[in-house]
Amino acid sequence: MKVIVFGATGTVGVHVVEQALAAGHEVTAFSRSADKLAHLPGVRVVRG
Repeated sequence: MKVIVFGATGTVGVHVVEQALAAGHEVTAFSRSADKLAHLPGVRVVRG
């Protein structure tokens, strides 16, 4: 499943991204701080 997470670097958002990746989903993360997601391979990051 394709998933987009808004606020992906926030307290809850980062856990949602990690769990979605672990479940095998294709994740797009929308965040103002894209560099905070560098440790998560396979995430498409949209900065905004």
